[in-house]
Amino acid sequence: MGRDAGHFHPSGDACVQHCVRVRGLRIARINYRFTRPVRGSLVHAIPSHPLLRFALAALATVAIALPLNAQNRGTKLPDIGSSAGQVLNPAQQSQYGAMTLAQLRHYGYVLDDPLLEQWLQSVGHRLAANSDKPKQAFTFFLLKDRQINAFATLGGYIATNAGLVLAATREDQVASVLGHEIAHVTQDHVLRGVERAQRDSVPILLAMLGAIMVAQSSGGNSADDASMAALSAGQALMYQRQIDYTRDNEAEADRIGMQTLSRAGYDPKAMAEFFTTLQSWVRANQGGERERTPDYLQTHPITVTRISEAKERASTMQSGSSFAAPTTSNPALPGNLRLSTASLAPAGTGEFGWAKERLRVLSADTPAQAVREYEQMRTKAPLDDAQQYGLALAR
Repeated sequence: MGRDAGHFHPSGDACVQHCVRVRGLRIARINYRFTRPVRGSLVHAIPSHPLLRFALAALATVAIALPLNAQNRGTKLPDIGSSAGQVLNPAQQSQYGAMTLAQLRHYGYVLDDPLLEQWLQSVGHRLAANSDKPKQAFTFFLLKDRQINAFATLGGYIATNAGLVLAATREDQVASVLGHEIAHVTQDHVLRGVERAQRDSVPILLAMLGAIMVAQSSGGNSADDASMAALSAGQALMYQRQIDYTRDNEAEADRIGMQTLSRAGYDPKAMAEFFTTLQSWVRANQGGERERTPDYLQTHPITVTRISEAKERASTMQSGSSFAAPTTSNPALPGNLRLSTASLAPAGTGEFGWAKERLRVLSADTPAQAVREYEQMRTKAPLDDAQQYGLALAR
């Protein structure tokens, strides 16, 4: 997600537009307009030196970006004394999450399909029921994007890209990612990230601005160099503090998410398994125009240490749970398949295989693209029943 910078109109009116983007599309806009400077305000204090004007603009951009960036990052921490709930109350969090989903749907990013929605909800709610906060409301939805990614936002709204499901070889791997994102919600990582960014950014920004003004007062080229050094140092400090907090969140979400995964009856080894799959994908696509790090790895970096810790943790757990997941019989699925959350079957068998191939077709740019994908698969091995269903659906 990115943001548009502020714009200042030639008429003298200042208009700052804060725009949230998803893969290049603007999905939300908040305008702040000031028709004239207020006496004693910062507008009168803005210096004429171009470097200082640049510095102020950069500082404003960082101040806006950090709180929203924090929600995409991520030992159970006790909630005693936490002030995260003071940032937004539960009703406001739910409203924000609903608005995010509505905007994504408005721009055509959401994949609305009753069968796929029922499958994803069954997996997600089974995990949620076995989380640390089983009464927490969750909304799970699919995005058409073929990039490997998933994210949690305020109000328990969790998005999963089509690309992530297509990269998985069994449902347990998808469940491991959902369990991780659920942990971000139950541990208030989003709220705590926003709160921390708000708390840290103002003092650092003021210190940066003060250092720049002191440097500029001395004049000369060395002053410009000193100003840029102060600006860079301040930005680096803010990003480093954010990265440190992110690492803590990710480690906690891995641990809590794996516990949820195991309690819900999924294979806890699936988390390390999917990490290894992603790592192999990156290695296979290194070099040339094909090289691109999956979006999921931008905010969830995978290291050897993280994989080994996941494997070690999984070795102490057993899959299986007494939780009875609700099941339904859906006549719209081939063979009247039962949609349940019992999902230890590999891709291509059971409901996961059918859901995956349906998703492959519905997330393709065109039906012809999906047909070409199946034809390419057929050159490597005969298509299984689920893949045959996908090919028929694409045609």
